[in-house]
Amino acid sequence: MPSSLRWQQVLVVAAGLATWWQVAGFGFVFDDHPAIVANVALQSYDGFAAAFAPPHQPLANRPATCWSLVLDFAVWGRGPFGPHLGNLLLHLVNALLLRALASRALRAPNLGVDAIAAGRLATAIALLWVVHPLGTDTVAYATQRSTLLASGALLASLLATAHGRTALAALAMAFGMAAKEDLVVGPLLVLCFDRACLRPSWAATAANWRHHAAVAASWIVLVVCVTLGPANPTVGYATVLGTTAWQWLLTQAAVLVHYLRLAVWPVGLRAAYDTGITTDFAAALGPGLVVLGLGAGTLWLWRRTPALGWLGALFFGWLAPTSSVMPIVTEVVAERRMYLPMLLVVVPAVLLGARLLPARVAPLALAAVVGALGLRSFWHAPVYRDDAALWQHAYAARDPESRSMLAAQILSNHALQLLQQGRAAEAHPLFDLAMQCTAPTPRERVHHAVSLQQRGRHAEAVAALARVLEAAPELAEAHAALGTCLLFEFDRSPGGAADPRLVRAEAALRRAAALEPRVPSHQDLLGCALQRRGAVAAAEAAFRAAIALGAARHEPFFHLADLLLAAGRGSEVGGVLAARLASLPGDVPLRLQAADRLARAGLDDAAAAALQEVLQLQPGHAAAAAALRELAARRKR
Repeated sequence: MPSSLRWQQVLVVAAGLATWWQVAGFGFVFDDHPAIVANVALQSYDGFAAAFAPPHQPLANRPATCWSLVLDFAVWGRGPFGPHLGNLLLHLVNALLLRALASRALRAPNLGVDAIAAGRLATAIALLWVVHPLGTDTVAYATQRSTLLASGALLASLLATAHGRTALAALAMAFGMAAKEDLVVGPLLVLCFDRACLRPSWAATAANWRHHAAVAASWIVLVVCVTLGPANPTVGYATVLGTTAWQWLLTQAAVLVHYLRLAVWPVGLRAAYDTGITTDFAAALGPGLVVLGLGAGTLWLWRRTPALGWLGALFFGWLAPTSSVMPIVTEVVAERRMYLPMLLVVVPAVLLGARLLPARVAPLALAAVVGALGLRSFWHAPVYRDDAALWQHAYAARDPESRSMLAAQILSNHALQLLQQGRAAEAHPLFDLAMQCTAPTPRERVHHAVSLQQRGRHAEAVAALARVLEAAPELAEAHAALGTCLLFEFDRSPGGAADPRLVRAEAALRRAAALEPRVPSHQDLLGCALQRRGAVAAAEAAFRAAIALGAARHEPFFHLADLLLAAGRGSEVGGVLAARLASLPGDVPLRLQAADRLARAGLDDAAAAALQEVLQLQPGHAAAAAALRELAARRKR
């Protein structure tokens, strides 16, 4: 490998790492929860069942993506680090594939750029692309492993086609078909690339029919994946929010223009949009003319310079399934869809800059643009750090007047984060507002029911959850919320172990735990119901299961400690709480609650140690000091 090529590749990788390294520390967000966290098969290292077992979730029908995540878990454990590190590495690999493909295409017969110039131009293209903020949604969002794999597969298949490697091109495309359905257009893009860059005519391209037949055979893989997997209830014209083909075209006209604007000027990026369905032709006329003009320009370029026309084909072809054929009403706008199509802007920008700028100025201009884009990406990426950051950003960027289906999602999820932060007064009005939007989903209605319960409107909450479960009987979150509501009401006015509210709560929580057995909170709540029913051994098993699943909250530890205290097994409390205390060395509230349980268990030394840690963290903590004095006085007695 020539040293100049090696250093150009190093430069691309270094720019990508400098821009995106922080994503490795991000958590799971949004669709990651049903697709990864609550995906029982995936968590059990079964990529096949993770892709094809019901119910439908965002990784359904995508076995290649599921198996890649299984590999992450096998190496790094089931936390978010592995998937995020994998996404970062795949993005860098894709950038290197893009650089190699651009260099080969520029040197191909239809363009004929000399090798040195082609390499420099290709490096510039890869640099701009690898740091571009429009890639944030793909790189920083674990579930978008599917987009990374499908995009890499297309790049690999195109590169193999450029080198005449039929078997490799076909295998890469087949792998991509098993990663994401959007690659349905892949064989057509390969065919057009062959004509645009490598062949002088369509007749010459047709002579290469064996190659293209082998690549097209990958459609069989896609058909098998779609057939084996569960049906997607969010895709199509007859979903929960019905739309027509004409309405979807009107809607997507403005969306495509928005995508192009972000590729040129990446300001206003959002992880979630509240865009509704457009029914007004006049509102779509301007964007529609822009799209039609771009389409006409693509055809003109195809006749004059097919290689540039192919970029238009990539833009329209890759976006066609979601913008023209199969509407996704639950996600009208998704920036990840521009991961590869942004090349329509990036490549001409590099070629134009190389033509217009003096040779000494061009590298400086490139460095400035790459630096600016990289900084923009670095600042924007933390939006995907966790759910609180994502939904706060989406809420701040929303249209306050929007009452779309997606506005309900943003309002409800942001309110849920506020509720978890103890800001109930701010959260409850947002839950109510979400119910005024078009067709709130069952999850938004569950969140609203929880809000009703917290405001003391118990009967309304239970009735609302019953209606949700009639429409979505497999929604574990709804069963868990119903069980929680019934437990709360039981605790307000306790009855016996056979109290109908308690019996119903146990049944609901058992169902939630059966549907999502790897969600710690379901096991914890089930343990609470079982303990109230007097099933102490079963309750203990449920609490321990919640702890074993890596509960993020303290409740399962304290629930188990309280159960052991009530059962006269106080000597075991220290073992339950020790690991939790060690894992969170700076958590003062945890130590105060643990000290209380340890003291009640008669484990005075351990309680004193926890309180002393509190005083080391906060020397003036009055409650900890008072508790320590009480412990000392008790020892003297």
